Amino acid sequence: MGRDFLGGGTDHRRIPLSEIRKNHGAEAIVFGRSTPAGSAAADFAPWLQRLANAFGSPNLLTTTHICTWTKIFGAKYTFGTPTPPPDYENTGCILLWGANPRATAPTAAQGIGRARRRGAKLIVIDPRQHALARDADCWLRVRPGSDSALALGMMHVLFDENLYDEDFVRDWTDGPHLIRDDTHQPLTARDISLADTPDSFVVWDSGRDEPVTYHSDTGYAKPGVIPALTGTFLCRLHGGTMVSCRPVLALLRSRAARYALGRSEDITWVPADMVRRATRLFATERPSCYFSWAGLEMHTNAMQINRAVSCFYALTGQFDAPGGNVLPAVTPARPVDASHLLPKEKAALRLGLASHSLGPPADPGRVQAANVYEAILTEQPYKVRAMLLFGSDPLMSHGDVLVGQRALMALDYYVHMDVFANRTASFADLLLPAATSWESEAVKMDFSGRGGKPDANGWTQLRQMVVPPPASTRPDMAVIFDLACRLGMADHFFGGDMEAAMRYQLEPSGITLDRLRANPVGIKTEVVTRYRKYAELDAKSGHPSGFATPSRKLELYSPRLAAAGYDPLPKHEEPAESPIGAGQSSGDYPLVLTSFRLLQFVNQQHRHIPRLRDRAREPLVEVHPETASAIGVPDGGWVHVETISGKARLKAKYNDSLHHRVVCVPYGWWQGCEELGLPGHDPLSSEGANINLAISNTYIDPIGASVPHRSRMCRISKDT
Repeated sequence: MGRDFLGGGTDHRRIPLSEIRKNHGAEAIVFGRSTPAGSAAADFAPWLQRLANAFGSPNLLTTTHICTWTKIFGAKYTFGTPTPPPDYENTGCILLWGANPRATAPTAAQGIGRARRRGAKLIVIDPRQHALARDADCWLRVRPGSDSALALGMMHVLFDENLYDEDFVRDWTDGPHLIRDDTHQPLTARDISLADTPDSFVVWDSGRDEPVTYHSDTGYAKPGVIPALTGTFLCRLHGGTMVSCRPVLALLRSRAARYALGRSEDITWVPADMVRRATRLFATERPSCYFSWAGLEMHTNAMQINRAVSCFYALTGQFDAPGGNVLPAVTPARPVDASHLLPKEKAALRLGLASHSLGPPADPGRVQAANVYEAILTEQPYKVRAMLLFGSDPLMSHGDVLVGQRALMALDYYVHMDVFANRTASFADLLLPAATSWESEAVKMDFSGRGGKPDANGWTQLRQMVVPPPASTRPDMAVIFDLACRLGMADHFFGGDMEAAMRYQLEPSGITLDRLRANPVGIKTEVVTRYRKYAELDAKSGHPSGFATPSRKLELYSPRLAAAGYDPLPKHEEPAESPIGAGQSSGDYPLVLTSFRLLQFVNQQHRHIPRLRDRAREPLVEVHPETASAIGVPDGGWVHVETISGKARLKAKYNDSLHHRVVCVPYGWWQGCEELGLPGHDPLSSEGANINLAISNTYIDPIGASVPHRSRMCRISKDT
């Protein structure tokens, strides 16, 4: 680790990063950070993005693709916006799908608790029966990776029992838009030779018994249109050819019918009567809201899972309504990531963009570990030569761990900044000790998050320094600002003045740093959340604002997915490895491997803290007693959990609430705890406890690049 990081004085030629940019282009350098969920990256994430943009690198390595991409960015292909947070304070029914807020979002868990105390119902869909699942009115123990089939089965119940909101679907979704049976594309005005722009859609007017065009900006071409939602209609094309067309909703209804509850049960392992009960509960105990997270993200079919769940929710007509999922008003702030600083020709070089043009490389502009490893080792599409990581730990948070090890060793230059010297950091040329969050300042302007109290949305807070940092450490922000100045980007970083930067960020709110320092609990601005904003009239056009989608409707059929060659309707496809169907894995791996988060730890952090580690002393795998007994493994016995890619050594913990073909592993084991006499675990060894050794980046989601951390086929064997 003996290289000079910042060089000396202001001689930029001595900085390795500048030399690499000069000789190989800024894209040869990857910046990276940990997830803002439960880490100090929440303080500096947009500023690191600003640094990468100003430097000219399109490559920011994160965990977005396996953490929140489908619910935040992928949801735009349905809602036109990230999935709004749930309004727990006003809801009558809560659906938690692949999420456990007690372990991941304490403020949301408090909101759920308040809702339950005033009588709200709770539905939990999760392979594992955590505490909220035990307390739920309805727990659906879904097979990992089959959630899209479950959502389609629930849609079938909505249709079969007429529980969907027909008025909302007709008025505010693309459900009435006609789709051609010959091309499976939307029928357009140009197809039927009606004078209109190419992006016009067509519906069948039940009153006039004829096709009528709909334009996203101006609405229907004729007044009093009653668009049909069912049926097959013959439309005459330009030239006289007749083509049959059906409304989007009719196609979705037909697809959902394929997952009528008998078939749904075979695929998902959830009893049909439970699916019907949960659907009725959600559709009738209104208003209802939902929350999903990593349980729906880490699969090879993650985007289609999200599409199916989003469309199920859309059919209930509760988007942006009180007690539903609401787009909250927040204190205005100036964005600081400065995407405009990155030249378009550099953005086009982002790793993974060619293969995932609709995914994280395009929106929000993040790269995945698999693409970084490939670029380092194969020089395709170009050679990555350096990495600068802040609080990141790719060897513990991504698949193909040993490939990652080889990639780190092959870098020309690697700088790592962190509070703890994790295993990834051991390969760094320079390791920089970071101050903790409590040893630095940061501004927080949006507390809407995952559904806390509504009145928290208007709060802005300056988290002040609790104690000064040790002399050998510095806050990540300070290093980012200093580095920007040393690299000749002082103009974009306020000359290194972090207070000036925070004032710039705060300016639209009218709140000053001095006022925040004088009010440690924060300052509340009077923001008012309006509901059903899509129905508000646009001041210029006089038409409803609608949704931020191509059709200005909530899109059950996604034209953007269709244009890219993907199924525009939500569909179920089996995970790349599956116990059923065409994706069936070898019989040597009969179990489904998934993961979860232990309450006392955040990701791979905190296992060195005695008070926390004493509650979970050893790395474990939860397994059904019958499954373990069949191979002679006692409760507490050591086993190997193995996939075709690799294995880890863990201690078996009986859990009789699991399906007998599912095993659950909390990931993140590497730290030892000296006070308790508990050793660390080598994350690069199959005798260690890093379950990501068993995860491969080979088969990933074709749209969002998600990796199957939560739906791989595996086996367990007694450790001998």
